[in-house]
Amino acid sequence: MKKNLIAVCLIAALLLSLAAPALAEKESAGKVIRVGGNATVSLAADTATLQIGVNTRNESVRKAQQENAAAMNAVMEAIRGIGIDDKDIVTSQFNVFNNYEFSVDSQGNEKRTLYYEVQNNVTVTIHDLTILGAVLDAAVEAGANTTYGIAFSSTQENEAYQKALTRAVKDAMQKAQVIAAAAGVELGDLLYINSSQSTAAYSREVYGAKNTYSMEEAMDDAGWGTSISSGDVSVSANVVLEFAFN
Repeated sequence: MKKNLIAVCLIAALLLSLAAPALAEKESAGKVIRVGGNATVSLAADTATLQIGVNTRNESVRKAQQENAAAMNAVMEAIRGIGIDDKDIVTSQFNVFNNYEFSVDSQGNEKRTLYYEVQNNVTVTIHDLTILGAVLDAAVEAGANTTYGIAFSSTQENEAYQKALTRAVKDAMQKAQVIAAAAGVELGDLLYINSSQSTAAYSREVYGAKNTYSMEEAMDDAGWGTSISSGDVSVSANVVLEFAFN
């Protein structure tokens, strides 16, 4: 009986010794300071992309396609003439659809006319921003009647992100140190880190949001010799750090 009692006591002591670290770990698991850090680096844009297109309409789908192909070929030839490489001209959209145009004759009768519309857009990448205005003018003069804005970017965005990331980590670490000092605790090991990136490429509309068939009017309003100024590109880094504290 006495031996059994001793064995039970030993087992209980062993269980307690095993449970103690687990309890301590559970108690310390909540001792975490979680902070966020962020930083932004701005740099000048050195690349622009824009959408240039040709929309044609005709009661004959074949004629609409032929007119579109002729106009788009002229536009692309004009763009190449400014110095844009073929690899920087990529078809981004090609659609053919039918629609109806409604009108009323002198007798008051409604007339419905079936027509076909062909949309053909290309994405143009421009690495020399000094020719941006010339590209736009050449494209419109050659027959382009749709544009969908310009987006500016930089080839140095990766380097900018590395700088922003370094600054974001320093920002988070400084916040953690301030929090720990204010709370009267000692900052411990770094337990967790996560990062994310965001880039704000500068963009703007070209000639505003004009109707497809109002491009000539827009050009009359704006005047030839288009001048486009680029903006900065902002690259941001965000981090989340978790520190243990004592």
